Amino acid sequence: MTSTSLQNKRFQGGDPGFLGNPHGEPTLPARQLGTMITCGYPNLTPQSELDLAASIGAELLEILPDWRSFPDVGPLRRAAQDRGLRIRNVHGCWGGQSIKARRVDLGSVDAAIHRESIDDLRRCIDWLEAAGGTHLIIHPGGLSEADERQARRGQLARGLVELAELAAGGGMCLCVENMPPGVHPGSLMADLHDLVRELSHPAIALALDTGHAHISADVVGETLAAGHHLATTHVHDNDGRRDSHDPPGHGTIAWPAWAEALDRIRYEGPIVLECIRQLREDPSRFFHDVIAPLLGRE
Repeated sequence: MTSTSLQNKRFQGGDPGFLGNPHGEPTLPARQLGTMITCGYPNLTPQSELDLAASIGAELLEILPDWRSFPDVGPLRRAAQDRGLRIRNVHGCWGGQSIKARRVDLGSVDAAIHRESIDDLRRCIDWLEAAGGTHLIIHPGGLSEADERQARRGQLARGLVELAELAAGGGMCLCVENMPPGVHPGSLMADLHDLVRELSHPAIALALDTGHAHISADVVGETLAAGHHLATTHVHDNDGRRDSHDPPGHGTIAWPAWAEALDRIRYEGPIVLECIRQLREDPSRFFHDVIAPLLGRE
């Protein structure tokens, strides 16, 4: 199916079995394009990051702070507002990219590491609020053994509930991201979906990373597994083996099929690119004709 035919079918509703619109439901609104940019990293100014975001037509932002320096978000927030760009997402600290914790692993069965992880992520929620954002992306944990799954699942659940209570008070949402292989639970979206459904907390949702999904399983199946709990995305391409964060169209993900999967679950959140370094190096790697159908636009 070409990009044009996919687009036309999406807005016309298509046949009764097409993409989650079997009962004459309203067509989905166009999704917004977002991109990840950084804050606080040496030699990367707010202006240069925002220039790149504007050049690809981004409407909203996800911020990746240098958590170890815990940068002041004020200058970036003001500069983004001046350009009409909205900070929606912030990527929380993880692993060694911590604030005060030795490492951040919300599924850790080490009580001290688990507590430090929660405390660092509480600081991330405070930073998100200062940024004027609404969604914090959280890793469910680090590399682990499969036989630790149940114990780690319990730790992850306890950490998410504590953090969600804080986030909900400020009108914010935690989005748990699917991981590459080796994270138990976390590499498969079905496991995360089951946990989020079980917790049933309004401030806990899911984030789909297309590159991770392409390596761990397949992007369409992982999207369908997320279902209505999906609140945001990390969008990038790869060859199915390496987490290379290539811009869409430079790997082997079938993007038209993913666009159909998004429609099938009636996803209305943003398409957030997570390939900022590659686009900095070569802005021409942004393929508008690949991105437009994901947004529901010509």
